Amino acid sequence: MAPEVVYHGGRFYTLDPAQPRAQAVAVLYGRIVAVGSDEEVLRLADARTRRVDLEGAVALPGFHDAHCHVLLFGLSLVEVNLRQARSVADVAAAVAERARGLGPGRWVRGGGYDQNRLAERRHPTRWDLDPVSPENPVWLYHVSGHMGVANSAALKLAGVTRDTPDPPGGRIVRGEDGEPTGLLLETAQDLVKRVLPPYTLAETKAALAAAGRRMAAEGVTAAQDAWAGWIAPEEFRAYQEASQEDLLPQRVWLMVDVEKLPVREGRFDFGFGLHTGFGSDRLRLGAVKIFTDGSLIGRTAALSQPYADPPDTSGFLVKSEGTIREQVRLAHEGGWQVALHAIGDRAIEATLDAVEAVMGPDAASFRPRVEHAGVLRPDLIERIRRLGAVVVTQPRFVFEFGDGYRAALADERIRLTFPLASLRGLHVAFSSDRPVTDGAPVLGIAAAVLRRTASGAPYAPEERISVEEAVRAYTLGAAYSAFAERELGSLEVGKWADFVVLDRDPFQVDPEEIAKVRVLRTVVGGRCVYPSADASD
Repeated sequence: MAPEVVYHGGRFYTLDPAQPRAQAVAVLYGRIVAVGSDEEVLRLADARTRRVDLEGAVALPGFHDAHCHVLLFGLSLVEVNLRQARSVADVAAAVAERARGLGPGRWVRGGGYDQNRLAERRHPTRWDLDPVSPENPVWLYHVSGHMGVANSAALKLAGVTRDTPDPPGGRIVRGEDGEPTGLLLETAQDLVKRVLPPYTLAETKAALAAAGRRMAAEGVTAAQDAWAGWIAPEEFRAYQEASQEDLLPQRVWLMVDVEKLPVREGRFDFGFGLHTGFGSDRLRLGAVKIFTDGSLIGRTAALSQPYADPPDTSGFLVKSEGTIREQVRLAHEGGWQVALHAIGDRAIEATLDAVEAVMGPDAASFRPRVEHAGVLRPDLIERIRRLGAVVVTQPRFVFEFGDGYRAALADERIRLTFPLASLRGLHVAFSSDRPVTDGAPVLGIAAAVLRRTASGAPYAPEERISVEEAVRAYTLGAAYSAFAERELGSLEVGKWADFVVLDRDPFQVDPEEIAKVRVLRTVVGGRCVYPSADASD
């Protein structure tokens, strides 16, 4: 049977060692049926085959974001977005603008602020927000997602007072007078989240559609939502319908929040025993997500030694080591892959202890994932290597938060904070953690190659890697992290025809120019999802 479409006239980097370069690919039923020269592949076409001339442009396997928050990112596009706020006044002004468009009693929601980027170098407080939102409860999440700020109206609805105790794994930040400032750390956020009005199905699908459009424009063909099931009441239904209705063109894995899995009779009770891998080629269940600690910029990541600033804290585990091990055991015995959020070295150690205790010498075959792996030590790197665990890291963190990391940790711990070169030989997948960072993969590649902070300061430059290594981590490495390397990650016969077309060759441009590389076309299953439908080719 002749192919449905042939993309030709391109410069394909296939990442297939047997055939690393090609000019054309042929597609049938969404999969690649031929890779080769223009002459070889076009020979397979007949009168019904559509031919798309790439006019010499460079093409790579589609970018795969192995750890992001698709729905949360979509909501950030339609709610109050504070990523560009540079002062507490900016935050207040954005809240005031949104409150003016709402009726009394309606919630103002949004976030993305980073206190390290605010002129005051502090978090907003309820007293900053109250004057601009006297009749509207406000909830603003921190860029890390590990804390947030509420105004007085929101705290009142949540029943949070000076007498409210800190919940396990969280903290209500209080002023010198004992009154809550509005800042809630880790699990304390749930005090407000539980009184937030739920998102409707329509709102959830609209947010997914907004996320899908932006990711397609950035060359993302696959994504793993690393905290699914906690935002909206019908979140999985929204994903299913958005995928079926082509509102969300990417292939998506839903990494289920372990806290949302009920335990009955000593096992996770989820969909009559469903687990990792269930679903279709467009939407399936991924790993179980287990949190062990918080964030570096919020000083809640669990370290083995105190922070440099402030020196009176080492962060904390958000649950006991026994609970971590039990959650890993339940997930593993239920057929789930496990993905453990672990940023501080103490949390990474607890993660590896749990994995080794539960999975033993066969751990590598189950591909346990260490999400972030922020502050590493040489002994931890060697343990990850021995266990065959997958490191799912975010090179963009160094650019966006590196200046804050340096303040938090001081120079002696910087080199192995989100390292890259030191991870050679391990299974590594790249990701963005968006909306925590600007998630465009070309920006992540640039960050991995340059290793500089937003201020321009070098950040452990010895941990730089090559463009090819970065691209592989965003393609083959990400596919491996989801047991999908037989379907995705390279352009080979039998795999899905997912690729991105770029205006310049990232392997040839000056490294300083990588971040400026533009996406011309994004193709999923042989179908163009950006910038236009196939019918317009």
